[in-house]
Amino acid sequence: MFRRRWSGLPADPVFASDLKELGYFINDVDEIRSIEDPDYYFKYFLTKNDRWNERQRFAFNEAIHKEIHARLDAQNFTTIPLPLGTPPTKPHVPIRTSPNISTATRVVLLFGESSQALGVLAHRVIGGKGGGVTCGSVLGLIAALNTQRSSAADPSPPAIVLANAGELWWWPEGGHGLTPVARHGVPMASAVHLGRYHDAKVNEIPGNRTVREHVRGVFEAVVLGGGMVREEAKVDVIALGDTADEVEGYLDDDRVWEKVGRRLGCLVTLGSCYSSKEFKCEGFKRFMAERARAYMMHHTPLDTPVAGPGGNPGAAGFTSYGCPVYSAGEARVIETMLIEAQPAVLNWMQQVALEGEAYKNAVVEIYGEEEVGQGSSWWGVPDNGNDENEAETQTKDTEAADDEVKDGGEAQINQENGKASGSNAQANDNNAPANGNVVQAVGNDGAGVGMVEAQGGKAKPVDGPNAQDMKDLVKEIKDLKITN
Repeated sequence: MFRRRWSGLPADPVFASDLKELGYFINDVDEIRSIEDPDYYFKYFLTKNDRWNERQRFAFNEAIHKEIHARLDAQNFTTIPLPLGTPPTKPHVPIRTSPNISTATRVVLLFGESSQALGVLAHRVIGGKGGGVTCGSVLGLIAALNTQRSSAADPSPPAIVLANAGELWWWPEGGHGLTPVARHGVPMASAVHLGRYHDAKVNEIPGNRTVREHVRGVFEAVVLGGGMVREEAKVDVIALGDTADEVEGYLDDDRVWEKVGRRLGCLVTLGSCYSSKEFKCEGFKRFMAERARAYMMHHTPLDTPVAGPGGNPGAAGFTSYGCPVYSAGEARVIETMLIEAQPAVLNWMQQVALEGEAYKNAVVEIYGEEEVGQGSSWWGVPDNGNDENEAETQTKDTEAADDEVKDGGEAQINQENGKASGSNAQANDNNAPANGNVVQAVGNDGAGVGMVEAQGGKAKPVDGPNAQDMKDLVKEIKDLKITN
């Protein structure tokens, strides 16, 4: 009988969390390139073994995080553990604050996605072409905020607080938290172990077990208690993705709003899905309509209005945010939305700060989609001719138009029902599109499906297959013989 000892299992691969040792460097345009061939970026597929690839990416991301935090240290950003007062060796979640946090009259509070480490916006931008460490992290946002005024009366830049909704899984050996993805890249007993067991007593952080708990902890530490910010300071909030939903869920409470509402200056959400139908607090609802803004992925250019506070039933995608909704431009994933929309977001926040209490959102009421180009996609690009003048093909008796399939495999349409359907399958000439759309309609001869093609603003029938053609085709298929 054979048995395999634990010592015989392949060892887990080890990579140093250092860009140079991993074979990379940061060039003069802040991009991460390969030392061996500077024309290349990060290479994930080292081998065909996923564990080797994952372990290398874990070390690569750790090296990037060190670089980001080194640059934050150079700007004198402070690290504050949550819960407050927790020793560095005990489970905690670090947040970072700018050096002017206690004196600023305006504070910008950033909540990133729950899938990203502190300071990271998008790894695909940090390690990809045309991006770089500053562009794909909060460093670019911080640089832009440092050029703004706190208010019309205060020319100094606002303070900045970086929340940390991603690193909520405590890694005892590493002495810091990890994201839901990164936790699976930690060293294991062997390269073939299934994963790391989650131990609530070891891996959970008190008061930060979930994103909702972390959001509450940040507001209580920064806005409400601890004397971290001035009592009269206004707090502007930027929230991304699923964390934005948790921020809105926290604020949408009468008791919370009574304490926090008067301290907020404005709120920007990007890629959230918190519906205005769920609003419970009237104060928060009014604030959303007057001093909040949502950005969504949309085919229109950056900062194009998409919907008002009441939503836009005619738009492609969810728009019931309870506040004006704008396009995030070229962003196609949530993690790049703030990177793409940063100029528009910060310009609007500056406008709110300068106008102060007098600011209220402009009235935005939009219905439908503005046609841009051709084609369609789930990003919201309408089909060619998808507007109010699109031809409508209505078939009122669709339930009666039942296809019957005979034993021979021949599809037929009930003659009587075909006539009834055909009488209703007429395109309205006044509403026909001018872009050559093709609209499917039930034929009026009971022989199959015909087409209606719109050309020059008129609709005309296009010949489809008749019954005899279908019979001949079925017969040819039956007569086919398969030979070796």
